[in-house]
Formats: sequence, C-alpha cells, structure tokens
Amino acid sequence: MIKCVKKVVDFSASIIALLGLAILCFGIYVLYKQVGLNYSDLYFNTADWLKTLQEYGFIILGIVIMIIGMAGIDGASKKKRSCRKFSLLIYQIGALIFFILCSSLAVFTLVYSNDAFGKECTGTPYFETIDSQIKLADQLFCSNQCQCYITQETFDHNQSVFAGKNYTTDKNVIEKIEQIQKCPQYEVDSYAAAAQMMQAAETILHCTGWCTPTSYYIFSDINDDSYDGQSCFKETKEFVESTGKILGYVLLGLALLFGLNVLFVILLCCQSERKHRTDYLMYET
Repeated sequence: MIKCVKKVVDFSASIIALLGLAILCFGIYVLYKQVGLNYSDLYFNTADWLKTLQEYGFIILGIVIMIIGMAGIDGASKKKRSCRKFSLLIYQIGALIFFILCSSLAVFTLVYSNDAFGKECTGTPYFETIDSQIKLADQLFCSNQCQCYITQETFDHNQSVFAGKNYTTDKNVIEKIEQIQKCPQYEVDSYAAAAQMMQAAETILHCTGWCTPTSYYIFSDINDDSYDGQSCFKETKEFVESTGKILGYVLLGLALLFGLNVLFVILLCCQSERKHRTDYLMYET
C-alpha cells in the first residue's frame, strides 16, 4: 500500500516538476519576445520594480512549481527520516496552496467565463480606459513626435492608411520604430492598461484597438500583416468564451492532482512516524 502511495507521489511530483519546467520555458520565451537579448531595455521602459517583476511572472511561477515538484520527488525517494519529512513538508505546503488556487480559478472560470466581458465594450470603466489609451497611442504613433518605420511592402499594401502619417521606409534608418513602446515620448504610466493587454492580444489574436479597431498594430509590430480587421474586445471575448470551459476543466484536474497529493503525503508521514515508533519500542524492549 505505502509503496503504491510513494509511486503515486513520485509520479505526481514529476508531473508537477515538468509543468513548472514548461511554464519556466514559456516565461523565458515571452521575455525574449518582448525585450530580445537586450535586457537593459526592460528596465528603461519600466516605471518601477513591481512592473519589472510582472515581466518575470511566468519565470518565477515556473521555478516555484519546479521546486515543489522536486521536493515531492525527493521526499518520496528519501530513506533518511529527517530529510524526508522536510522535503515532504515543502511539497505538502506547495500542493495545498496550488490546490486552493487551482480550485478557486477552476470554479471562477467554469462559472464566469461566458460573462467575463459582458455584451458591450462601452460602459465598463476599465475597458473605456484601455480604449482611450489606445486612441492616444494611435495619435502619437507615426506622428510628428514619433516617426514610425514601415517596410516598402507594408506601404504598398496600405498606402491610404498611411496618408498624412509621419513614417519612413528607409532600411538604413538608425532606429526602426515599429511599436509605440519605442517612441521617445512614450510614457509607461500613460498607456499601462492598454500596453499590458494589447501587445499580447495583437500578437496572439491578430486584432487591433479595443472597442474600435485601429488601422494597424500599435503595440506589437506595425509591419505584421496578420491583422484580421476585428477589435480586440470582440476577439478576446470570443477566445475567453471558447476556451474558458476547457481551461476550467484543466484547472479542476490540476486541483484534484494537488489535493490527492496532500492526502498521500499525510499517509506517507503517518506511516513514517508509525514505523519510527515501532522501531523505537523494539529497541527499548
């Protein structure tokens, strides 16, 4: 029985460690896509340490989950009682935290995914803030204050869009400004709500604007021709509604995995304590 529990804990901990590794790799990929290899860029374009910390969110989460998984693997295989209890304690605390977190997120996602964005973009203060910041960014980008760089191909496909805009197609220009974040006049705090959401939305969902679509990508890459003409509110709403249930069931599965591991660790610790007492009584006798 106990050998079976050990194997289950070891297997589950391995899955958790691999999950942490996957999140870590994804975090590194996201960070690379955002700032490339010039990591000093991250600090120059970030208002304070907390916003910088947000950029490392996936990396930090991945490392924490990996440590929890490795503690479980170590605790299931260790024979020395003191080391085993310490590893299992770390694993149990981590498993309990993620059980509560995943359970809460699963319930929230399954219940509210269809109503998370409501029916209309207007009327919600946060959405209106995002939309107003995007309009301000659109006015700054490719203006007299911020000359944007577009390729000749982009210009040929969208000549009417760039009429009256301040742009260059010169490949030899010193600084190629292809997103609003590169503009000298760009202020992080002025576009914080829009920048955090729109860069991901433009890249993943191929949309522009929030309530109203813009003519090109502002926060990711103006020369990307994958734009499908839809607003990001509409695309994000459809994405959340279509994937919400799936995500909810995945989170529920993870919650069950972490919850079972909490129970299995208790069984292992109780068995270990019982064996220690038995050995002690035999020695005393």
